[in-house]
Amino acid sequence: MNYVSKMEELEIKIIKPKVWGFEIVKGKDAWREVVYSARMSGVPPQVRDRNVFKMMVENDYSSTLEHIIIKFDLKMSKGNAPEFLEHRMVSHTGYSTRYIPINRGIDKEEEAYEVILPLHLLDEDKRRETGNLLYDSVKNSIENYRKITTGNIPREIARYVLPFAQAVGVYHVTLNLRSLLNLFSLRLCVRSSPEFRCIASQLYFNIIRELPELEGLIGCRGFMRGVCPESNVTGVRAGEQHPLYPVCPFKSPDTDIFIPTLKELRNGVKLKEFNREKALRVQEADYRRWMEWE
Repeated sequence: MNYVSKMEELEIKIIKPKVWGFEIVKGKDAWREVVYSARMSGVPPQVRDRNVFKMMVENDYSSTLEHIIIKFDLKMSKGNAPEFLEHRMVSHTGYSTRYIPINRGIDKEEEAYEVILPLHLLDEDKRRETGNLLYDSVKNSIENYRKITTGNIPREIARYVLPFAQAVGVYHVTLNLRSLLNLFSLRLCVRSSPEFRCIASQLYFNIIRELPELEGLIGCRGFMRGVCPESNVTGVRAGEQHPLYPVCPFKSPDTDIFIPTLKELRNGVKLKEFNREKALRVQEADYRRWMEWE
């Protein structure tokens, strides 16, 4: 459903989460920072540089990974912002709803009220009914915000009526590679929230493009560590599949991309030879769907 509403020449737009301005300090040579640090801590010279980098990532030698610095800008809903900020090793500067009206900002080409609603998760019938309810609620909140601010009430008071869907969570972010890999391990999982999966997927393809040495090393915790910690999680790894969770591609013991949970491993589940290339293709297909907000 494509909702656009005019309110006194200002639009309410439903948008998707967005990452832009992705940059790695030192660019495509940044991985050498990890190698330099690893050599300093004792890795012998006969190990090739790219093998050193791969070893640091695969074995989670985290201190060396902190020397790669990454920057990007991010637009997300206010509802997702607290979840993002749980990643404590992230430095960020955010959009101020105290000083800037929510329909303005350097991220907008024109004045507009932007909201993020994951209506694509619902089937067509529920999407129309629920979408109308959500949109009406959002519209009422924004109308109330406008009424309050036009009455000379400070924006720090008016913002309390804004919905979680409001896309005013614009941040300029700086973090190191260790923190970003931790974010990937948690947010590229089928159990992560849809909005965060969309954000993490965009970051994934950005960093693979800028730092191809990481290709094949990034994914959910199961992919990165060879064992999934989500034991007994109903709807994902156990019991009936939850209708709003994506299917975990690694949960079936009958496939060559099966990744066991800790409990399954301890119970002696039989393992086939793991097809890492196939697993990479399968998970990237999921990431492309999540990134496109489909």
